[in-house]
Amino acid sequence: MTTPRIGRAPRDRIVFLFDRTHRPISLFALFLVALCLVAAGCGESQEPSEIAPPGLFDVARMKPKKTAVLVVGDSLSVSLADKLESVLDKGGCTLTRLCREGGGLTRPELLDFPARLAELVRRTPPGVVLFMIGANDAMPVINGDATRVPFDSPEWKATYAARAVGLMDMATRANPGAAVFWVGAPPMADRTLNAALRTVNAALREACLAHPPCRFIDTWETFSDSEDAYTPTALDASGMQTPLRTADGVHLTDAGARRLCARVVSETSGILPVPPGKAREDIFSALTNLTPIPQATASPPPDASRLGKHIIKRGETFAAIARKHGLSAEALRRANRGVDPKRLRPGQTLDIPTPDNAP
Repeated sequence: MTTPRIGRAPRDRIVFLFDRTHRPISLFALFLVALCLVAAGCGESQEPSEIAPPGLFDVARMKPKKTAVLVVGDSLSVSLADKLESVLDKGGCTLTRLCREGGGLTRPELLDFPARLAELVRRTPPGVVLFMIGANDAMPVINGDATRVPFDSPEWKATYAARAVGLMDMATRANPGAAVFWVGAPPMADRTLNAALRTVNAALREACLAHPPCRFIDTWETFSDSEDAYTPTALDASGMQTPLRTADGVHLTDAGARRLCARVVSETSGILPVPPGKAREDIFSALTNLTPIPQATASPPPDASRLGKHIIKRGETFAAIARKHGLSAEALRRANRGVDPKRLRPGQTLDIPTPDNAP
């Protein structure tokens, strides 16, 4: 009879688990146990925890918002908008125009500025607004009840200023943070019109004072000689004469438009996004390198009555040709009814009529 050894049974169990004959079964069993443990752990909902709140990095992915620049006015404002478009940072802003040749606050039959402006700012609230209205406004104001307010009367100044304030209010209601500027009219060759525009500019200046977000930009000195008188010509650094005004004594030449643009950009104190570069230097050279001289010593402008034909050069636009000859685009269109202004060809000839005087 054999006496059983103490501890035999546990040893046999160990041998069973790891015995060479039963090893495949034992390893498979261990594998099944491991799978069950993993399954038990994975059975619970393993929701990923939020490391950062939603939207934290959305700002970095968003494109920077462009500044909406709006130019509103008559044909002088067209010259301003043309030059601004050539120097503004196109990646940082958009430029929209509400311009009408011959238009004004006293001439709603040509363009109802309040109605059109209300529509524009509602659709796109502006960041910067440049008004240049006034060159055609030396005339009576017609009220809503058809009463006529004579020009240069005490009532006229208050009524006219109220209309200007109404436009400013529209811009600031659409965007309370908008920067609003009113660009005054420059002097004119016609003495009667010249004197009348001093009254118009004074009313607009007071309108800006009554509406603090708006600043008045005076351009009178920019286009007058040392005696504060109208002059169409300036001298450059080399002593050569450069025309600033066209033959009609109202509109601006290319150099005059650049000078106006530089004045406005300078007076807006960096609010208009104009990056450094050749285009900016070219604009400002018309302000810093040109000195207006008395009209008596300037070469006379070309006689508009002798202008009859214009041969279109590559790159010229209908509006630019009109300004070159001291015309409104409408007057040039009337003289060339069979011509599509949007399809001009180099070598094509345009008829040049006698300039009109409606800015």
